[in-house]
This record gives sequence, structure tokens and C-alpha cells, in this order.
Amino acid sequence: MKEEELLNDGKRFHGHLGPYLALGLKAGLLAKEHLKATPFKMKANLTLKLEKPVSCFIDGVQVASGCTMGKRNITAVEGTGISALFSTEGGSLRMRVKDETLAWINSLHVTKENEEEISRQVMQKPYGELFEY
Repeated sequence: MKEEELLNDGKRFHGHLGPYLALGLKAGLLAKEHLKATPFKMKANLTLKLEKPVSCFIDGVQVASGCTMGKRNITAVEGTGISALFSTEGGSLRMRVKDETLAWINSLHVTKENEEEISRQVMQKPYGELFEY
């Protein structure tokens, strides 16, 4: 799926674009590419601050990975930073959003006027710049 199409899907699902939603989209994409599993065979266990805007990451993961609350194959628990464990019958992928990524996003002073452009910047970054995995 093309990044712009995925951003549009995320915006429709979540209601607006933002950098934490985009981070979740990238995390879900990475998991799908790495594990090569359908949304019915994958599980996502997320650890993050369960407050906006950080919790918007959850919606991004749902859209991109297909792990959803309705299928009950995603969980989110309170914690520091943002980390995820994606698993299938055949393997798993553990990732953590880099501290530098979070510092970069926090330095941008996201507003309604610039949130879509910042979300596109997040989507264009390589996985290795955003995550440790």
C-alpha cells in the first residue's frame, strides 16, 4: 500500500493526521513486511503512555497491521516510551520508537496547520531512523 493511501486510511479511521498516528502506521507496516502474516494470524502488544497524543499510535497500528480491538488481537498497556511486540505462529518482531524520534517529534510543536506535513515527514523516514528492532 502506498504511503499516501495509508495516510488517507489512517485519517479516515482516526479523524485527523498526526505524527504519533504516522508512527503507528509505520510500525504496523514494518510488522507486516517482516512477519508476512495476515491480520488474523498476527497479534500486537503495545506499551506506551495511554494519553493523547501518544495513544494515537494505537490507531496507526490498527490501520496498518490489521490487528484490531474488534478481533481482540491488539493490546495496549501503560508504560514509558513506545514499544511493540508483534507475533505470529512463525515468529515475532519487537520494536521500540527511538528516543531521538520522540525528541524530534516533540521539538516540532505540532499544530492543526502543520500536522499533516509532519505526518508525511514521519512516513518518509526509513524504519531504522524511527525504530530499534
